[in-house]
Amino acid sequence: MSMKRWPQLLIGLAVLATLAGLASTVATEIVMAPSVSERNQLIALLGSIAAASIAITVVFRLFAPRSITRRMLIAAISGPVVIASALTAGSQSMFLNEHDLQFLLILLAFATVLGIGVMFTLARPLTEDLAELTRVAKQVGAGDLDARSDLQRIDEVGELSAAIDSMVDQIATSRKARDEAERERAFTLASLSHDARTPLTSMRLATEALLDGVAPDPERYLRTIATDITAVETLINDLFTIGQLESNRLELASGPMDAMVCVHGVSELMMPIAHDKNVRLMVSGPDHLQVTADPPQLHRVLSNVVSNAIRHSPENEVVCIEVDEPKRRISVLDNGSGFPADFCLEAFQPFRRHDEARERAQGGAGLGLAVAKGIIEALDGRIWADPGPGGAVHIELPG
Repeated sequence: MSMKRWPQLLIGLAVLATLAGLASTVATEIVMAPSVSERNQLIALLGSIAAASIAITVVFRLFAPRSITRRMLIAAISGPVVIASALTAGSQSMFLNEHDLQFLLILLAFATVLGIGVMFTLARPLTEDLAELTRVAKQVGAGDLDARSDLQRIDEVGELSAAIDSMVDQIATSRKARDEAERERAFTLASLSHDARTPLTSMRLATEALLDGVAPDPERYLRTIATDITAVETLINDLFTIGQLESNRLELASGPMDAMVCVHGVSELMMPIAHDKNVRLMVSGPDHLQVTADPPQLHRVLSNVVSNAIRHSPENEVVCIEVDEPKRRISVLDNGSGFPADFCLEAFQPFRRHDEARERAQGGAGLGLAVAKGIIEALDGRIWADPGPGGAVHIELPG
């Protein structure tokens, strides 16, 4: 109990004693019609009993044992002691004769013994359950988040047990999420380090060869450096976009647009890349497709998806951009191995690759589809992949 509340409770007890004394005095006046002497004796007796009760309470509060069982025992004995004192004082004041007093004290002693037995019977399960809660708290404090009390009670102790178990569940969930986030952070840093190191190393070697004058074809070396710079720039831009998406700070100028303009623009942009890979790029669909989107961001999404399809398409095959007007769906299809069924969802997470060695060798940073997913969902659209064989990524946009 808080020490701040103790004076308030003590005042409450004094008020209760005063009201009970007044009620007892009025009842005595009505029932017994005492004389002036008896009335004075009664008032003195009631005052003495009230003072003794308050004194016992104060002493108990100041010197109470730390055991709940002992406290309950003292509380169980205190009531009969107060009653016995009142009966003894009443006998001395001639309200009871000696024979009646002895009989009442015997009954009171018998009731006290039974009360103590009932108290111990009720207190033992309580102390055992509190000991169980203490054990759980200590285990959790030591780091064991599997500890649970699982007490089946319908009282306040049961509520406390349920609250503690719920708290431990939340702590365990938070720790699991924290550990997962830490693993994700370590994985992201490792992937980022690898993806940035590859083009940087290539640029360093090409630059050294040019400076040393040992490059047999300087123009080709410069084109390689330019390609590596573009790769690093793309990686940085994708990371920046993912950061904006996760913090809800990506600015979108969404509005009505003709998606076919964007589709044909991406097709023309990717045609040289497809030609270098000996892959044909085809577009099939209506002349117009009205959607609600941000033209630059939709262009970026389609560029990521189409370049990914070209990179995974076998030579002398076709990458097709199919547009379904009624569904407002844009599908990018290739004849490669496609996404494994258990990887279709994971493919849209940052730095996720089904075949790490193959993907890194081909230059993929593993961010293109993650950026595409974030942008499309920010536009209130939907993007997903079908399992292979054959790559298939579908984009649906709001009308």
